[in-house]
Amino acid sequence: MTQRNISSYKPVIYVLAILFCIFIIHVAEKIQQQHHEEEIRKYDEASNKKLRQKVKKAKSLQEAAKMEKPDTLVRVSEASVDTVAAIKLTPEKSTEESDAAYFQQLIQQYEKQRTGDTQARTDVVIRYYKKNKDGDRVYKLRNLGFYIHERHVEADYDGYASNAIFYGDSVSREDLMVIAYDLIASGIKLQSITLSKYHDAWKAHSVEIGTDVTALDEQPFTASTLREKWQDL
Repeated sequence: MTQRNISSYKPVIYVLAILFCIFIIHVAEKIQQQHHEEEIRKYDEASNKKLRQKVKKAKSLQEAAKMEKPDTLVRVSEASVDTVAAIKLTPEKSTEESDAAYFQQLIQQYEKQRTGDTQARTDVVIRYYKKNKDGDRVYKLRNLGFYIHERHVEADYDGYASNAIFYGDSVSREDLMVIAYDLIASGIKLQSITLSKYHDAWKAHSVEIGTDVTALDEQPFTASTLREKWQDL
């Protein structure tokens, strides 16, 4: 009788063992995620410290340049830590109306592909260094299903508006064009599109929106210049 009773409990024991294994796996994933977030936090703190130093140095250089050459502008990039390659275009005359229609059609195709999908995308994360001057323009990307992760902005940069995109290797050409055009259409004065420093590592799936002060004198992107550069990539 005792042996039969033990045998009858075996299914219960198996189920409990499986549940215990699932619990252990879940805990391990949580620990790994917390560790990854802590690494990101430490990296951001180190980056912000370097940025403060660069801004302070840039301001002193600007003052010196104004004294020596009033017509010379010395510029430093907020994204100098996160930027390895810059794409800056001089807009040329084009059929702006037809180019705008091209992007509108691209966005319509994008929205059609997402029909019925109400979940925010996880394959592309937008890291937004929020600026007061932007208003809610950047947040309109949520209407296209993008998840926006707000990042802390140093006080030295809060007076600027966003004018730059920094992207990773895994971001598709179509996603980059959709994001860039939506920002332009929303009123963002986009002047620089660059690869981030970690474009082939942990920022490969990220699109960062912030300020590049080296591009403040660049002509803003239009539908024409954006299409001219990116449609053949």
